[in-house]
Amino acid sequence: MKIIFSILFAAAVVSAAAQQSKDHALEDSVFAWQNYMPLKPSAYPRTFTPYQQKLPDVFMQWIRKSYIPIGAIDKTFAIAEPNDKGEASPYAVGVNAEMWKATWDNTGKKVIRTPHSANPVYILTNHLLDAEPVRMLTIPGRPVFTRRSPEIEKAFKGSSERKNAFVKQLQLESHPQIGKYIIQYYGCDGDGCQPGVAVYLAPNNKLPIRQLTRGEVLDMIEQSIPAEITVAKNKLKSTFGHRPESLQQEYKRFDETVLPKWKANLEKLKKQYSNSLQVPAGFKNSNGIEMINIYNGDDIFDMEDAQRFKNNTYGIYTYEDDVLQKSKQDQPLWICIGWMPTDIQYLPYSREIHRSMITHFNFDYVYNYFFAPEKNNNKPYTLLNPEAQKENIAQLKMEKSRRNAPAAKLPAGVHYFDDFSANNAGQKPQGWYFHNAGEPSLVVTPEGLTGKWLDIRTAQYLIPTNFKRPLPKDFQFEFDVACADFTTNTGGALQLNINNKVLTANGDETNSPNPVNIDFNIKAGHSKWTTNPTGGSSIQATYKGMPGNIRYAGVSAPNMDFTNKQNKVHVVITKKGNQVKGFVDGKEITVLDKYGKTIPGYNELPQGSQFTSFHFRNTTNGKENRVYISNIKITAL
Repeated sequence: MKIIFSILFAAAVVSAAAQQSKDHALEDSVFAWQNYMPLKPSAYPRTFTPYQQKLPDVFMQWIRKSYIPIGAIDKTFAIAEPNDKGEASPYAVGVNAEMWKATWDNTGKKVIRTPHSANPVYILTNHLLDAEPVRMLTIPGRPVFTRRSPEIEKAFKGSSERKNAFVKQLQLESHPQIGKYIIQYYGCDGDGCQPGVAVYLAPNNKLPIRQLTRGEVLDMIEQSIPAEITVAKNKLKSTFGHRPESLQQEYKRFDETVLPKWKANLEKLKKQYSNSLQVPAGFKNSNGIEMINIYNGDDIFDMEDAQRFKNNTYGIYTYEDDVLQKSKQDQPLWICIGWMPTDIQYLPYSREIHRSMITHFNFDYVYNYFFAPEKNNNKPYTLLNPEAQKENIAQLKMEKSRRNAPAAKLPAGVHYFDDFSANNAGQKPQGWYFHNAGEPSLVVTPEGLTGKWLDIRTAQYLIPTNFKRPLPKDFQFEFDVACADFTTNTGGALQLNINNKVLTANGDETNSPNPVNIDFNIKAGHSKWTTNPTGGSSIQATYKGMPGNIRYAGVSAPNMDFTNKQNKVHVVITKKGNQVKGFVDGKEITVLDKYGKTIPGYNELPQGSQFTSFHFRNTTNGKENRVYISNIKITAL
């Protein structure tokens, strides 16, 4: 059975405006390793030597020393190949430390594995994680498979430019340890699945595989025809077997049309490539070869477009002659170490796996253990950079202690206040939740400003976690907002949403059955555009059942209240009775219709409306223009 990564991009980055305060606490929680499922020799159609049986246990210990589960729960088990009676592959043994994102169950009392979040770390002997078997050409004792061309600079070029750019910026080939070994990125084409990386440790940095020539592939296709005839006729029998006359007609059609076409098109390919039969065989995609390609007359070796656009291609390989036999011995022929590489856009538990593999896993020790044992001098496995691991755990404990510290006592009448002064520069804000995929929002002191400010990163919802619900019936909500880095005609942009979301037992926010919202938006404009300002602010109160002639009537006029010259303003929003108002530096925000007239009922809420929560969000187009907030205060009126 092929061992592959199956985690999707969807599991990598997920944005939502849920509070998730309890799940948030799990993201930086340290978990103990779970029970390990050892190798069960009786479950495999092969035999194991005592040495081979103990290797998964050894590999498991290496992983456990190098990586501490943070925000993740493992499901670790031994694996072996072949694991199917009809499979042709080298003998392999190893371990899969499969990590799953930690989450709370429906009761909010038990921590469980998040469905569809499996993120495996593999260590295996004699296995190619990136090999795609070619069924038609594989026979007992001779596996045939395709592999993506190993050039890292074009790993996914032509199939996914996003993935290609991703693996380039990882720069594992420059890593002081990993870069000296064989690196292979792999995964399905397109943007649907996450790239995996396999690091292969082999003597002389050479895997015992060879690329087949075009002539060899054509010969193998011809040799496979008798078996393919049997496969095809068995399929016909399963479909038409209950109608003997129809089955005989299908057999006759196959013999008179399909089979001659196979043979004729195969001869055509031999003639076409008669002058290049010794050229290594390659394909422009990972689909390999099926007899349908021969039936259709496909030019299976056509890579003209791939070469012209410098796209990656797939070679077709087999193992060297003695590999299958040698793989049955104790001494591994090579070691495969695989995991899912990540960057800051991925969830914290995935990022921690990647960080540990490139920071702490001792690849050199593993190589020497099998291929140069004298260099290890019988010493036990030690992780690299142990002090960095200790510092990482200490930092997590400090963050938890800081986050759980009691809130400061507020003056009378003040319902909520935060000026971020309880945080050190560069820290995540205490008492706030934001989704941890992507660049984090951190407390800073921007140039030209005093005090502590929160630099809200693009697309993140920033939600208070130690906030007393609900807001006062009537309240004043105020804060400072600032921007910097004007690289276009506008600067930073911000949205504040005040809402009546319901807090569940799990600490998640969910929509109220009768949602009520106040949305305040502000965008900094450039001072050079005085005739047609590029910035401005708006405020709108909405509720379920709000008439469309009110909801969609407002037109906010651009203004010069917030610009690169006036790049810090004070915002005040009031809710008194059923009336909502907004002010920027004391100037009331007026919203008129397209004719410049007031809108009856605009920014008026139903009687008894009460709010329970709020969140901020950076709505800037692009990463360059920063937006900051501070001095957030809610006062009862």
